[in-house]
Amino acid sequence: MGRGAVKDTYNLLADGIVQVVRALAALEDKKADVWAKERGYERYFGSSIKGEAKIDWDDKKARRAFLQGIVGDADRLLELARQAQGQISDDDCRRQVIIEASKVLGNCCCRM
Repeated sequence: MGRGAVKDTYNLLADGIVQVVRALAALEDKKADVWAKERGYERYFGSSIKGEAKIDWDDKKARRAFLQGIVGDADRLLELARQAQGQISDDDCRRQVIIEASKVLGNCCCRM
């Protein structure tokens, strides 16, 4: 009773990545999963980033490498978001959506 789901770092980052992908895909009038696949982010659109990972969860180095890969993807995606923001007028509401999604993802990355 009173228990809530708690997401771990892997899933929080994955959720943030999905939010930014959705915002960027909307700029091109594409479905997020299609946009993601075209750019190598398709693994974030499965059922669970951790559930689909084929690593030894008892191996600290493997866990660290997996997390570093996610953080690297987040960094690359945030750079794409920055570039997109520069191409959108300040009064375009899609710009604000990208900014907000990027803040969420950026906050997750900063806590690493």
